[in-house]
Amino acid sequence: MEFGNTSDVIDSLCNIAMASAAVYAAWNAKDWLSPKINEKKFRFADELIGLFCKIQEDAFYLHSEAKKTINIDPDVQGDADKFRQLWNKIQEKNYTYRKNTINLRTAMERMDLWGLKAKNKDEFINIIDAHLTLSYTIEDALSIGASETRFRLQNSFEYDKQISDKYKIVRGSHNKIMKHYNELFVN
Repeated sequence: MEFGNTSDVIDSLCNIAMASAAVYAAWNAKDWLSPKINEKKFRFADELIGLFCKIQEDAFYLHSEAKKTINIDPDVQGDADKFRQLWNKIQEKNYTYRKNTINLRTAMERMDLWGLKAKNKDEFINIIDAHLTLSYTIEDALSIGASETRFRLQNSFEYDKQISDKYKIVRGSHNKIMKHYNELFVN
């Protein structure tokens, strides 16, 4: 039996060493990958809670501005064009708020990609639904338009309490997720 020349033997030994290094690297990669995935999960959970806090802040300002705007007496509103611009600005904020709320729901669905599971997903869904309900109520309150002065007082009576009630639900449901991460997510 022939072993070949020295270069063939060295080449074979190098191939064995490379294969051993690859097996060793693959064995250690699982130990490296798991902490990286957990780190990514934590970052995603942190971003998700941050989005919920941001949407809560948006709800506070939007509800305050909408109530204030629909309660302005037509006789003291001042310049009609400036008032119409204010009305349209609140409608645009409401549209953005609703879009961000829908995007939050999409972000929630991305949790599964990272293997992150909510302990009670219904709490998160209820919060999102409460935000959407508030947005639709504000949209209804603003739907008469800034120029319909004869309907504005009736509109104010009809929607002022509804907006307050919907915001109380948003605020109360949001407080349920202000917990430590291990109380919100399954590891």
